[in-house]
Parts: sequence; structure tokens; C-alpha cells
Amino acid sequence: MTLKVELVSVVIPTLNEAGNILEVLITIEKELAYPKEIIVVDGDSTDGTKEIVKDANFCKLIVEPRRGYGLALRTGIKHAKGDIVVMVDGDGTYEVKHINLLLEAMIKNNAELCLATRMYDPNKAMGFMNFVGNKIITFCFDFFYSQFLSDSQSGFRAISRSAIEKVDLDQDDMAFATEMLVQFAKKGFKMVEVSSVYKARKYGRTKLRRVKSGVEIFTTMVRGFTK
Repeated sequence: MTLKVELVSVVIPTLNEAGNILEVLITIEKELAYPKEIIVVDGDSTDGTKEIVKDANFCKLIVEPRRGYGLALRTGIKHAKGDIVVMVDGDGTYEVKHINLLLEAMIKNNAELCLATRMYDPNKAMGFMNFVGNKIITFCFDFFYSQFLSDSQSGFRAISRSAIEKVDLDQDDMAFATEMLVQFAKKGFKMVEVSSVYKARKYGRTKLRRVKSGVEIFTTMVRGFTK
């Protein structure tokens, strides 16, 4: 595979992120050094998020009233036209100015996927329980699928269009990110990481439900391994 980058599609799922989304969008628009399209898939927010995105006339807004992290990303990917699709949350916790680092690592390593790992982040903004859960899940994923990732649950990642077209992703929930890694690993796609940082959320509360999401993720991992 020779990776060509004529257009980068950035897909951002949102739900009631009025306090955070504009900074994320402006940073991507300013920092991303490649031709781009920015697609925000909103879960029918009620706090003004949709209006903020509409007013940022360099973005495309898709309202997806059906709830689900994976569903929002699948919807965005379906509409994306880029050679590379970048997934990143709209809550401002990821350092989106590092987006170029992900793309450069993909190109340099001729990889199908690049994750922004938070495991070497000096900020230590990730909560203790999330950190421990992430380490356990990542260890299991690496063990099952013979990988060497440090942060399998990073929601900041870049994926090649050619790889996306060769997998069948159908998860609607938080397990979508793991489902992607499972199918990529089984296809033998090359996955790399770059170090990034994780920031404390400025506004609002996380939508993550640890126990529910953990069960969904482990179920997805085991099901993929036993198929």
C-alpha cells in the first residue's frame, strides 16, 4: 500500500458540547496542514452545539438523532470523502493540534491506522479508574491479537480509506473503537502510535459509562477472537 493524502476527513461526534466544540473546530481548521473537510455528527444536542457548528461555516453538520458513539462515527465515515479519516472527540480533551503527527506517522510507516496514545502524557489528566481500565483492555487486546499498542481506547486516531472499505463495522456504542482495532488486526493491517496529551474537560461532563462500556468492549474483543 502506498498512502496518498489528497484530502483528510475529520469526523467529530458531539452531544451537548457547546462549551468545547468551537475551540476544537478552530484548532483543526488552523493547524491541519493538509486539504481537509471537517464533519461534525451531532446527536441532536439541546445546548446550542448545533448552532455553533452551523455558524462555523468551514464545517459540515450532520444531525444524527439516534444516540451512540459508534453510530455517530459510522455516519460520519459514511459521508467522508478523504483518503484518510481522522476520528476525534469534540470535548476538547484531545490535543487536536497533534493531528499532523498522526498523519505523518501513517505516511512514514505506510500504516493503515495511527493512534494518539495518552499513556506517556505528563499531564496525567486521565482519571485513575479510566487509566487502569484502559491498561487492562489494551493488555488483553495486545495478547489476543499479537499487537504492541499502549492505548487501544484512544478516540483520537487516523485511518486510511482503503482499510475502512475492507472491514465491516457495525457497533453503535463505545465498543466501535475496539471493533475497528479487532478487524484491522485480523486483516493484518499495520497500526502505529504517536505520543499525545490528554487534557481535563473544561465544560460539561463525560458521557462515558465505565461498567457498561467495559462490558461492551470486552465482549467485542472476545467475540472477534473466537470467530
